[in-house]
Amino acid sequence: MKTLIIHDRFMFRGGAERLVLIMARGLNADICTGFWSDSECYPKSEAPHQLFVLGDPSQKSGWRYLKFQWLFYFKTKFIKDYDLVIFSGNNCLSAAHNVRVGVRKIFYCHTPVRHAYDLKDYYLKNKVWWKRIILWFFIPVSRLVYRWGFNQMDTVIANSKNVQERIKKYLHRDSTVIWPPIQTDKFQWLSQGDYYLSFARVDQLKRVGDIVRAFQKMPDKKLVVASAGDDFENVKKLAAGFPNIQILGWQTDEELRQLVGNCVASIYIPINEDAGMTPLESMSAGKPCIGVAEGGLLETIIDEKTGKFVPAHYTIDDIIRAVNWLTPERALAMRPDCEAQAQNFSEEKFTEGIRRVIKV
Repeated sequence: MKTLIIHDRFMFRGGAERLVLIMARGLNADICTGFWSDSECYPKSEAPHQLFVLGDPSQKSGWRYLKFQWLFYFKTKFIKDYDLVIFSGNNCLSAAHNVRVGVRKIFYCHTPVRHAYDLKDYYLKNKVWWKRIILWFFIPVSRLVYRWGFNQMDTVIANSKNVQERIKKYLHRDSTVIWPPIQTDKFQWLSQGDYYLSFARVDQLKRVGDIVRAFQKMPDKKLVVASAGDDFENVKKLAAGFPNIQILGWQTDEELRQLVGNCVASIYIPINEDAGMTPLESMSAGKPCIGVAEGGLLETIIDEKTGKFVPAHYTIDDIIRAVNWLTPERALAMRPDCEAQAQNFSEEKFTEGIRRVIKV
């Protein structure tokens, strides 16, 4: 069966991008995407088969959205050649009308569009006044376009129970949960170092700035931030003048493997994260994760067994207390439980789950 996976964009070294590459390998599938950032994302050579890149990167989010809709709607007529089409993302759903009649369309949903649904108030609150006005007009259009594409799907897969509940709440549809895969052999325990590690994408939703603020108050504790993103410059400014905080930016796979394998623990405190692969990647190296007690993290972190929770409505002092609680000695004792938990989210289990749904 000739299979195509369509994904919004390969802009960062994110969990969704890694998932698509793993799924493509497991299903011998081709990949189509809006654009691929050679400097910020995985090498194109990691695409296992044929790769279709529809356009060039665009940094302006509003323009990028319109450009995506155009590209996926008008530039994907070639997908009529495929016997199965799997959609990953939100903008790419516009390509659904080009799928041949009778061909099954499967949607792997990372989350319904957040600015139009669960985080609508957050986005409106954090925009300047004229952008809020634009967003007020944009949200109904975004919902309309998204619902049209969503309703074309024959089968919907959610990446967590958290997202499954969002789909039911906002789109009134049932879905099957298949958790994202982690490469359990990519990260390994190497040693017990003396630093805590953040390697989530640096944007406001991931709240890396709050982690830096906590370590500003703990000069005796070391923090390494091994990633980049839209909020990178702000985080760098926060860390300036604090010798215990290192901001490294994106790292190669080998550099990241060394950083994860030698840290005390990882720290990951995003806003109501859809699923979140970062804690599990940390656990695969036997490293526990300090995480926020909401969203998909409630499904992966076992408090005081594979990590330590801070409250959903945390303060900086809550982060400090969690770091002080999760000493190197406690982190080392958690190693067996962390490694065992990571195995529940292996590539093999993910591919088996996908194959059961599509009956390959």
